[in-house]
Order: sequence, then structure tokens, then C-alpha cells
Amino acid sequence: MHRTARALFAAFMLAGMAGFVPSTEAAAVQGKEMTLPATERAVKVEYFRAPGTAKRPTLLMLHGGQGWGGAEGRVENFRKYGTDLAARGFDAYMVYYYSDQDIKGREANAPGVSIRRFPAWAKLVSDLTADVKKLPDSNGKVGLVGFSNGGNLSAHATPLDPNIDAAVVHYAGVSRVPGFEAKRFPPLLVMHGEADRRQGIELGRKLYDVAKALGGEVEFVSYPNTDHGFAQNFGTFAADDAFKRTVAFMEKHLKSGD
Repeated sequence: MHRTARALFAAFMLAGMAGFVPSTEAAAVQGKEMTLPATERAVKVEYFRAPGTAKRPTLLMLHGGQGWGGAEGRVENFRKYGTDLAARGFDAYMVYYYSDQDIKGREANAPGVSIRRFPAWAKLVSDLTADVKKLPDSNGKVGLVGFSNGGNLSAHATPLDPNIDAAVVHYAGVSRVPGFEAKRFPPLLVMHGEADRRQGIELGRKLYDVAKALGGEVEFVSYPNTDHGFAQNFGTFAADDAFKRTVAFMEKHLKSGD
């Protein structure tokens, strides 16, 4: 389903901030730095634990091309994102999927780092998915929330691993690994700015078209006059609307039947 956020702006303004997490609830969630096992290496994460003792789903947050503190936004913005997801009843992990060598390659502008490394990163995401599903607090459901390069990674990893139950893809598109052809997708929510100057909106539309052609459940939302990297800019219409959509989408696909 294609949607534009322009027509929803008035409704959003009327609703105000009713859909957002009270500050007292969010403040009760504290991030914790830790590592999780994976085949290639132990992976650094920041863990935001949902309050309470009930079993709950897990969301793996995947950063953009410059990591959590690069052009996609300050790391504090994404920590708030993880905190607010946890306050909504999801265990959230900010995943640092780059290795030290990946970081050096990105800093040196080495050509083709992402394309070359997507298969290994996808395996890492699959390993983490399997790990967190085994945790005693897990309800057995895991979703990905990918931003830019992390969205591209989500589009590469999800067709390969049916253990991933859903994904939200921000300003990204289909895998660019040569010869890779997706055969399936889990439920997807794809969101893109119509004025994206780094990864044009046609990339998100192509991901929607490919997933739809494969019979996948997929939604596409575009934001007029919105550039790349909007999702963590809380207090703007695009970011706030995208966050509410992310929560509703993941509640539908990861919490139903609990």
C-alpha cells in the first residue's frame, strides 16, 4: 500500500502527542552496553530493556553508513529512539554491526565496503536474531529497524532468514549485492523522504515493488519535502509520524497472539 504523509498531517496535529511515550516511562529505561555472540565475532550492542516481567518481542536497530553517530544523527537521538521503543514494550538493541576493519574501510572511503560485507553482516544479524529469541524474556518474535545502510542490510538479511519476523526500512532499498535475488520477504514497512538526496526515493519504491511482486505484506509511506536521515529527528512531523507507524507495525506483527 502506497501512502503519502501529506494528507495525514492535519490528523497528526489534531492527535498531538497522544501516541508518544510519557517522559516518566521513557526515563525509567536505561541503556546498557554489552556484547552478544555471533559467528564472526562478539558484537557490541546497547540494550534497552522493556519494563516489567512479561515476555516481549525484540527489535534490532541497524545503523546507517557512518554508524550511530554519523551523518544519520547523533548517537543520543538513537538512544532516545531505543529508550522509547523499550517504553513501548519492546526489548531494543542498537547493534554495532561494523567490525574494526569495516570502520577503517569506511573512514578511508574504500570502494565497495558495504556491497562486499553485506553477506557477512546479514549472517551476523541472523546470529543475533537466533540468540535473542532464546532469551527467557523473549516472546519468540524479532524485528529489524534499519536506517539508511541498515535499511539496505535489512532488505538483504530478511529474505535469507525466515527467523526474522518483520522489518522497518528507513530511506533504503533492495540489496545491491551482485547476483542477489530475494525470493521472499517478511512483513515490511518502507518509509522514505520525497526529497532524499543521498538515497533517492526510487530505491524505496523499488523495494516496495519487489516485495509486493513476491506476495509479501508491504507498506510504503513517503514524506513530502523531507531529506535523508529524518527518523531520529524527534519533534518533526516526519520523525514523529514514522516512529508511531513503526510501533504500530511492530505491535501488529510481533505482539499479536501473545
